[in-house]
Amino acid sequence: MMKNREEEHIIGGNKIRSIILGLNDGLISTFTLLVGVAAATLISTGNNAIVILTGIAALVSGSISMGLGEYISSKSEYNYIKNEMKREKIEIELFPEEERMEVREMCKNMGLNGDILESCVNTITSNKETWLNFLLKSELGLEEPKNPVFGAILTFFSFVIGAIIPLSPYFLNMGIISLIISSIMSFSMLAIVGAFKTKITGQPKYKGAIEMLIVGAIAFTCSYSIGLWLDLFMTNF
Repeated sequence: MMKNREEEHIIGGNKIRSIILGLNDGLISTFTLLVGVAAATLISTGNNAIVILTGIAALVSGSISMGLGEYISSKSEYNYIKNEMKREKIEIELFPEEERMEVREMCKNMGLNGDILESCVNTITSNKETWLNFLLKSELGLEEPKNPVFGAILTFFSFVIGAIIPLSPYFLNMGIISLIISSIMSFSMLAIVGAFKTKITGQPKYKGAIEMLIVGAIAFTCSYSIGLWLDLFMTNF
């Protein structure tokens, strides 16, 4: 007796991509920037004001930049796919036999032949919408485009959330303790994002988490070192 098998496929891959892109960039870029600024100013002065102002500026400019960047990129892809769809529609209308032959060749390449081949070709070409979608996917590797606005909004708010995580502890105004809390929260979130992104990469969760922690550690070390050097440089200037 055959056992029922459930197949797992990723649904909403583009949405997950936008969320990870925004969270990852907002978290790492803001975290590393604040670490450098904190090392250059917070340790010597104990005042969080400069760090907070820098973080807010990074949050606002970064989220707008990422949202607009995602929109422009997705819009270009959207327009390209729509243009290809329009072109294929015209070709189906003007050259139906040639386009029908293309469908037949693609079905042949899939291993179909004889009556089964003809049946599949007839079924596909009997509906123009099905015909168009088949050519888009099989010939061009394209699918119906998604609304670029939604992806841009997802990226924008994901960046904001990512940036707030390393920034929020500095509002406590506890000097170096704020930096330590911010670092703990940021590294924890990096591990979570790394584990979450394995939903689309197929990696084991622990590998994704470790990978992000390594990236965060390198970024932290570089930013902190540069911040200390700048503090020393400004003190002696």
